[in-house]
Amino acid sequence: MTCVYCFSGSGRSRAVAEYFAAEFNSGVSDIGKLTPEQTACETAVVVFPVYCQNIPHPVRRFLKELMAKYVVLVATYGRISHGNVLWEAKKLISGEVIAGAYVPLGHSMLREEQQLETAPLSVILDRISSPRAVVIPREGKNIFADLFPALRSRLGVKMTRNFKCSECGICQRECPMGAMKMPVRNIRHDRSVRVKTGRKCIRCLHCVYKCPMSAIDFRLNPALAAYLSGKRQDMLKIFL
Repeated sequence: MTCVYCFSGSGRSRAVAEYFAAEFNSGVSDIGKLTPEQTACETAVVVFPVYCQNIPHPVRRFLKELMAKYVVLVATYGRISHGNVLWEAKKLISGEVIAGAYVPLGHSMLREEQQLETAPLSVILDRISSPRAVVIPREGKNIFADLFPALRSRLGVKMTRNFKCSECGICQRECPMGAMKMPVRNIRHDRSVRVKTGRKCIRCLHCVYKCPMSAIDFRLNPALAAYLSGKRQDMLKIFL
């Protein structure tokens, strides 16, 4: 049995997970909403985004708990840098990693849309049918990438709630980190207020993309905006 697991803030990683799920006629299990029993399967396809060249915290915790004989790791990245996350993820897993991939997609903080090319990923399906261990190379990573990544994300991205907020509570329920605080009441039509999140917030922007009223806005600080406007890459890497 092949299970597909996914963590996705903006929905881009989920699109990749849905491709694999369709191939195996299965659903997509959301990382962070699983019981221990749901982490057990023969083969696991794990799809997640790269955040600040790191593995998102919910994914890191999940990989340590995953009970699968074979594992496929697929990391999506916003065409800036994928860092060394596949190599790091492999070290957290007790099962045998049989394939890996870095998939370039649009950057969630830039609200980019990029068409997912699924044809190159089909070779991973063949490996799943004939599993064997794969070598994941260790790659380059910014020396500052591990320096308080969640804090740097919170400093780099300012989030505000505008008057369209209906206090439905979806943002709080959907937050994978349990970081979203209750909405502020009586927001005036001509202003916005800062979104209150705890220190757990990793700026995955899941609340932004899930809000049915488009009531949560975000703005990048100049330093982060300048970094994201730098050299881009579109390199798909598959390891078999």
